[in-house]
Amino acid sequence: MEGGIRRGDIWTIQPPAHPKLRPALVISLNAINDLRPDILVIPSTTVPGPTRVRLPNQPAQTGLREVSYAKGETLGPVPTTLFKKRIGALPSDAWPPIKARVLFLIGFDE
Repeated sequence: MEGGIRRGDIWTIQPPAHPKLRPALVISLNAINDLRPDILVIPSTTVPGPTRVRLPNQPAQTGLREVSYAKGETLGPVPTTLFKKRIGALPSDAWPPIKARVLFLIGFDE
């Protein structure tokens, strides 16, 4: 991928079990992204939910055209071959609630 896939990037991906492209936030470390054939992401959705974190409503920066939520409950690895287009990036000040939700969901929030 030209320029690489970086932590905080928002890409459209082709989920294996989903018929259409979906935006996803890259959460894995850049050093790992450069070495692995798959990358850890949190897909986004326009549907709020108890395990979801609202993403900033800044279309010019994030590339998200609608109010969107990080689907923390579906975080997981996605092969780089399914990454289609970088559409934006998460503002650095938006990380704290996402980090907190990830730690909660994997049981390390204590």
